[in-house]
Order: sequence, then structure tokens, then C-alpha cells
Amino acid sequence: MTQKRDPITRENGIYIFDPSISQDNQDYHAESLNILHKAENKYFWFLARKERILCMFNRYVPHDKKIIELGAGTGNISHYLMNDGYDVAVGEMHIKGLRYAQAYGIQKCYQFDLFDPPFENHFDAVGLFDVLEHLDQDLLALQQCRSLLKANGGKLILTVPAFNFLWSRDDAYGHKRRYTVKSLNRIVTNAGFNVLDCRYYFSAIMPLLFLRRIIHPDDGSPLAQEEYNSEIKINPLLNRLLKAVCRVENKIYSFIPNFPGGSIILIAEKEAESIDPLQ
Repeated sequence: MTQKRDPITRENGIYIFDPSISQDNQDYHAESLNILHKAENKYFWFLARKERILCMFNRYVPHDKKIIELGAGTGNISHYLMNDGYDVAVGEMHIKGLRYAQAYGIQKCYQFDLFDPPFENHFDAVGLFDVLEHLDQDLLALQQCRSLLKANGGKLILTVPAFNFLWSRDDAYGHKRRYTVKSLNRIVTNAGFNVLDCRYYFSAIMPLLFLRRIIHPDDGSPLAQEEYNSEIKINPLLNRLLKAVCRVENKIYSFIPNFPGGSIILIAEKEAESIDPLQ
């Protein structure tokens, strides 16, 4: 295990490595965390995603492994994994998000820049959930994730949005791109990983996602606060219906073909370092 540098300060239990990035930056905005925190325990999309992520962890990552979620937002997914018995730390650039994570009972909260991580060969698994699409340098971000992982079987688990033809108000939400299984496999492999599993999910709601693209095309305008609120708010009956549909999809996930879906989930293993026999 290697910690490359010490934190600059510690604020109420949060280890702060780079306070200069703790406010808004061009990739993600801190004020979104307040709305996110209100929605992620009841909105069907967040609930179904958490369940899918936990299934992936249960299949590939033993409970005694050391895990960090990067770009963790409020730490909601980490809290969900922690409730299943996993040892999870959170890494986030926004101190506000880490305060939410602390309220969930997460003890290991680190504020740092993903592109300058303070750890090396430290964790057994790294989670990156709907973060990569926000970053201009996605390959570099994956390489930094790789540096955080232990050499012996370190795992990367990530989710991203799928298909450019589903592009709606993505630009206003800070998305730089959407992926396909093929393009995601390629960039993860180029970053030094062996892909173990990569599949679409949210297949059952693909027609609704396409309809959203038609109703709310990306016109390049900034996202108004009321528009963000309306995106999260949903009719309670419809929310229950979509939650049930997505949970059925999650239950039969391993028995169905890899149909196109609105998102992709991937797990990969850190590729072993090549050793020069002449050295």
C-alpha cells in the first residue's frame, strides 16, 4: 500500500488533499448534490442502478476487499454497498458531497482530484459510477483509477450512459459523450485493464429514453434550476411502475442476451505489469 502524500488538512473527519478544487469546476457542479441527495433514495433510476451495481460486486468482489468510490457525489452508492457488508471509502472533489457521505456513516472520506490521486496500489476495487462521461480526459481518468488499484486482481467497476442517439439534454448536465459496449471496452482496455464483463442495462426503458430525446432535444442552452428539478421529480405511480419494471429486468439480467439499453455497466481487472527479464 502506498500513500503518495499526506492530506493538507483534516476538516471534521474529511481528509482534504486539494482544497482548490472543492468548489464548482467545469465537469460537475456542487449545487446539483442537494437535488441528487433528495432523489437517490426514491427515484426508480437510482434505485435500480444501485441494485445492479451491488449484484456486480457480489459476483466479482469479496466482502473483505478494500474499495473506494470515486466521484462519489453524496456517497449514496457507497452507503448501499456498506449496508451489504463492504468496506468502502469515498473520494470526491466536493467537500459538500463528503459531508453527505459522513451523514450516511461512511468513515473514510477523501477530498482530492481524480487526476492527481494521493494513493497508489492501495485499493482492491475502484467504483466509478456515471462519472466518466463528465470528464474531458476519460482515458487519463481510467489510467489514474488503475494506479489506485493493487497489482494482484484489482478491479474497476463503472457505469456510463449509452448511445449518442439517446442524447437529450446531456450537454446541459455536463456530459461530454455517451458510450457503446464496443467503445467502452476499447478505452478501458487501452487504459491497461482486462474487461471481465460489459453489458447494457435499462433496456426495458429504452423507448422512454428515446422519447425523452425527442421531447427534450439538446438545444445548447444552459439547464435552468426548474428544469433540473422536473427531471428528477416524477409522478409517484409512474415511479413505482418503472421501479418494478427495472427490478424485473435486474432479476433476469443474467438470463437474457445483451440487449441495447440506456446505460452500460462494466467490470475489468488491472492488467499485470510487464516485467523486462533483462532488468
